[in-house]
Amino acid sequence: MAYTQTAITSLANTQQAKPNFFIVGAPKCGTTSLHEYLQRHPDVYMPFYKEPHFFGSDLIGSRFMQFRNKPEKYLRLFKSAEHESRIGESSPWYLVSKTAAQEIKTYNPDAKIIMILRNPVDMMYSMWSQFRYSGNEQIESFQDALLAEPKRKQGQLIRKAAHCITGLFYHEMASYSSQVKRYFEVFGEDSVKVIIFDDFKSDTASVYHDVLQYLELDTSFTTSFDVVNPNKEVRLEWLQKMILSTGFSLMLLKDRITYMATTNSFVPYSYRTNAVKGVINAYTKYEKRSPLTPELRQQILTEFVEEIDTLSKLLDRDLTHWYKH
Repeated sequence: MAYTQTAITSLANTQQAKPNFFIVGAPKCGTTSLHEYLQRHPDVYMPFYKEPHFFGSDLIGSRFMQFRNKPEKYLRLFKSAEHESRIGESSPWYLVSKTAAQEIKTYNPDAKIIMILRNPVDMMYSMWSQFRYSGNEQIESFQDALLAEPKRKQGQLIRKAAHCITGLFYHEMASYSSQVKRYFEVFGEDSVKVIIFDDFKSDTASVYHDVLQYLELDTSFTTSFDVVNPNKEVRLEWLQKMILSTGFSLMLLKDRITYMATTNSFVPYSYRTNAVKGVINAYTKYEKRSPLTPELRQQILTEFVEEIDTLSKLLDRDLTHWYKH
């Protein structure tokens, strides 16, 4: 069911605390880390529940139906906000969505936008690995998954329990220039901060300081920059198969537990977080992802040379190192 402008306008007129900045993506580019680092700032409120995806009415998959057309449920995420000057949320699929930018603008015209962009091949490969873990992806070869995109656009080779069908179109996910341009046109370049993942990884503290400055927050605040979202693999394959056989997915199970934990003020925060961690730990083992072969990596990068050049011009930032090494 698509959103209507009336529904979003009605939501925009509420007097309840609502987000005034959005981390819109891209997936697997450090948005989870930035969400948690900002969450620690005393003048920032970000809900424990990440990725509600209330906006983005064109996104396809059960993952995006938790809050769709449920404004009261969405606003409940921010009910505990009090004195914080910045209220934010992170939904990394807003970037690839063709409708989210305008929907957010209608909801809050003064919102500030933050996005993080990563080398396209690294982002796609990391996303494919994440999808294999969560059960969204059924193809066991990254190269074959990329080649399957035309058939998937015809509704083929998609698992019944897939929760993020939009994400299976990997090349579209990595077409950053059109996505960034859309947000520039809707919000204006001054209201969109683009972070390059390379910078975020190599000098996290400096990028974090810049983000605080962009959000007009106290830049003297410091925090630790621990690894928040390492690569994950399935620890118990029988558990994954059992969950998938129900037509459900790990992500939906995690989302529902997290939402209950976030909105139930009668349960202590430590219990809430431990409940979510317990589910994840039973399912997960943490292993470094196997690197792509240099030949496959270069083959895929060749497809993105023009896209990377276009993005470089749009951002006035030379990103050609993404395909030159």
